Amino acid sequence: MAESLGVGPRMTAPSPLEQMDAGLRRQLADGAAALRPWLVDLRRHFHRHPELGWREVETTRRIVAELTDLGYETISGRDLLGDTARLGMSSAAIPGEGDTGCLAIFDTGRPGPTVCLRVDIDALPIREANENHKPAAEGWASEAEGVMHACGHDGHIALGLGTARLVRPLLESGRGKLKLLFQPAEEGGRGARAVVDAGWMEDVDLFLAVHLGLGVPSGTVALDVNEFLATRKYAVALEGRPAHAGKEPEAGRNALLAACQMVPALHALAQSSIAGVRVNVGRLEAGTALNIVPQFARFEFEIRAGTNEALEDLDLRCRRLVEATAQAHEVRSVMELRGSAEAWRNPGEMVTWAEGINRATSVYEHTLQDHPFGASEDATVLANAVTADGGRAAIFVLGADLADGHHTPHFDFDEDALAPGVHLLGALIASALAITSGEARK
Repeated sequence: MAESLGVGPRMTAPSPLEQMDAGLRRQLADGAAALRPWLVDLRRHFHRHPELGWREVETTRRIVAELTDLGYETISGRDLLGDTARLGMSSAAIPGEGDTGCLAIFDTGRPGPTVCLRVDIDALPIREANENHKPAAEGWASEAEGVMHACGHDGHIALGLGTARLVRPLLESGRGKLKLLFQPAEEGGRGARAVVDAGWMEDVDLFLAVHLGLGVPSGTVALDVNEFLATRKYAVALEGRPAHAGKEPEAGRNALLAACQMVPALHALAQSSIAGVRVNVGRLEAGTALNIVPQFARFEFEIRAGTNEALEDLDLRCRRLVEATAQAHEVRSVMELRGSAEAWRNPGEMVTWAEGINRATSVYEHTLQDHPFGASEDATVLANAVTADGGRAAIFVLGADLADGHHTPHFDFDEDALAPGVHLLGALIASALAITSGEARK
């Protein structure tokens, strides 16, 4: 038996596991197993049609159609994020850009907690491999040039829609409200902040998010997850003064030279005894011709740290370095925040609760203890917003064997991981909303 979950002051506790009757457990197990072929087909559809963050127009349209057919209230388009700022938007004018993502809601009409499950929906700017790669060999590789689901978000969409389908007929017996958030622009830590600013986390009592793979093998789940790294992403634009490089170079102010001094100096700031402190300059472009003192330079970099406090300190030092170096070279500098995420560790009471649900439903044979996430995930922005307002939150890693590492052209995951993921998520939601089976209500 599992203990009931300790919760915040505004939330009624999820039902103890002993109240999850045998009939409900059978419904969840049989329903998840029956969904397997549909989940695989759905995942492959989204894999064939990937879209970058803030541009998930067709992806959103399909998600909305699926959820509407299931009878959920759906909020999408401009209604979802309104006029909130979107980090990391492109400068190109693309129809629908920035108004992507979907929130599905089912209100039981009875007093109870508001539970939110979040999945991410965007792809990456990666050209998918066409040799020695299962999607290419079987005809469901990306059809979008230079864009690929190389992090499993296509699987996350399938998990979200599968969970929506699994629990929908059961919600009639529950208490409270279910929110299913299909979040745009996770890559680069961009979309979650807009969701928070739009107010969608304000009434959430229990927040759940998941990620496939990340070194956790199939048949295993990581519930005690820690070491989510706080991060910020920046674009730095420098403007100097052009001049003839041979006749009068002293008349120019070299933006490229300023950038080249900033880059190694920024990397040097990563020297720290604090866990997780990292700096990476991933892109630099400057100049127009070899005989012109470069007027413009632009580079992009990210910083990470194991705590929000360490990130704040590193952020301040990076800003000072950029400003001081720009002043020394007499060039103008602008730093633009392009994305962010926060530090996180799953609370012990959430781990205990989820472990109890997993034992009772026998979804995963193995669970990992003290599992380091070791990267950044902008679900942490949502999780911290919920806990700051008295709710509870957790981000779990669902095991899935990988063909290659995340963010690589040969990435692929074991599709047999989808049905167990839906099974566990359905059970967690059923517990939180005190759902019972028809047998128990007779």
